[in-house]
Amino acid sequence: MSAQHAETPHPGPPQLRTVADIRAALRDGRGFPGDAESFEADLARALDTSTATDLHQVADVIKTYAGSIQAFSDPEFDDALQEGLDLIAEIKKGNRE
Repeated sequence: MSAQHAETPHPGPPQLRTVADIRAALRDGRGFPGDAESFEADLARALDTSTATDLHQVADVIKTYAGSIQAFSDPEFDDALQEGLDLIAEIKKGNRE
């Protein structure tokens, strides 16, 4: 995940005001591997199970993927991810001793 991010840096977070914005960002490679396909499947599933008066599931899908795109676009994301992985490795190492 971090290798792909390092290879495809993006100049700041994209504007994500609409579903079309999210689709465009994912098409441009601003998400994690498989996000473009997963977004479409999750959105379709949410639409299929929503009622006309309750679109919370749809909104949740949109928010989730917008957040994923923003995390991927954050220049500090790789460092934060590596810090978390290092911490997990330390914890695991401590449990073995």
